[in-house]
Amino acid sequence: MTWRRIAPWVILVTLLLAIFIDLPRQTLGLDWLPSNVLGRDLKTILGLDLRGGIRVTLAVTPAPGKTISDDQVETARNIIERRVGGLGVSEPQVRTEVAGNQRRIVVEIPGVSNEKQVRELIGSTGQLQFLDPKGQTLTKNEDVRAQIKSGAVGVLFDGGQIDPSSVQPDSQGGDLGVSFTLSSTASQTWCTFTTANVDKPGPISLDGLVITTPNIRQPICAGRTIITVGVGSQAEEERTNLYNTLRFGALPVSLSEQGVESVAPTLGAGFLQQALAAGAMGLFLVLFFMIAYYRLPGVLAALALIFYTLVNYAAFRLIGVTLTLAGVAAFILSIGMAVDANILIFERMKEEIRAGKTLGPAIEAGFNRAWSSILDSNVSTLLVASWLFWQGTTIVRGFALVLIIGVLVSMFSAVAVTRTMLRYVVRTDWGRRMSLYHVER
Repeated sequence: MTWRRIAPWVILVTLLLAIFIDLPRQTLGLDWLPSNVLGRDLKTILGLDLRGGIRVTLAVTPAPGKTISDDQVETARNIIERRVGGLGVSEPQVRTEVAGNQRRIVVEIPGVSNEKQVRELIGSTGQLQFLDPKGQTLTKNEDVRAQIKSGAVGVLFDGGQIDPSSVQPDSQGGDLGVSFTLSSTASQTWCTFTTANVDKPGPISLDGLVITTPNIRQPICAGRTIITVGVGSQAEEERTNLYNTLRFGALPVSLSEQGVESVAPTLGAGFLQQALAAGAMGLFLVLFFMIAYYRLPGVLAALALIFYTLVNYAAFRLIGVTLTLAGVAAFILSIGMAVDANILIFERMKEEIRAGKTLGPAIEAGFNRAWSSILDSNVSTLLVASWLFWQGTTIVRGFALVLIIGVLVSMFSAVAVTRTMLRYVVRTDWGRRMSLYHVER
């Protein structure tokens, strides 16, 4: 089966899925529709500038007799930013401030309501220790710092022996957990301990508090270990916190919480309505120009652009993109690129008609001639956007992600959707009227 035959069905299914994802269930009273697809909640996430969120202020506390370098503070800022990103939050704003002699790290997180989870995660120093209870019975949430200091409880090794790239969510026997790989030295120590303590607990502490006391079922000598935290929503939260702490490392400085407060939208509560109105007006003007100048092809391009908008917005909701002012700018930019691709195609098509070709071959030749230019320009944009996403800060990465999604969808809508519709139109008698194509001979 050729692409020409299956293309209409692919476009139709994609459009229906996009509409299903885009439907505002609460606004339209469609609560009976599933709001979770592929394990993701279907919701529009707005950034701090459009919706607001939570601000946590942390004071950097030096140890007695020691000083803190700028590099240590910046490292802590980067670790906190990655931890918050591991919560599924896009575009958190994490910055450092200096107030007199006091250094602070300010964390602003959009669209998060669970203050407790955020506070525990970003304030944790992440000092993970595998313990030898030495015959004692340790319980979850027990503070063992004094016992470790006195030698009553031994420390086998710490979290520095874990390979960060190996950390991933896992499960064992129905219990949620996090698995990871140890270094060769720690693996040998862990193998010796677990071999001698089968059917006994192997406690693990985080920042001096016991987070789990898993029962050692068999010797663990392969270096791969899993920490289980139980089942249920609370266990899911614990696993997320544990994963982020292990994956993104320990903080190089001590932090103390100075305050937690709600943040109002930085652009004002009415800006979102203004932005939506401006975007709708811009889209209308683009559609009006395409229809007025290109006539029938312009109408088809307008339909393709509507398809593009629906699919793009569905991708935002499905992936969980946080829309900020920068993201809106990238979305509008990608709309312009989608229109640009259609203009290239239509101008090449008109050149073929002027050269004497009939309508059908002229359309195919126009698309084929324009494709190389469209591909080159979009690949160049994707390369630059990918570099920005890789190297940029959170706001820049949000801009780059929206632009990447927009470019990919625009290539499909401009080439596949418009081309498919034109092929069907030229089969009709009215669709072959040359006056509908605004070709000046």
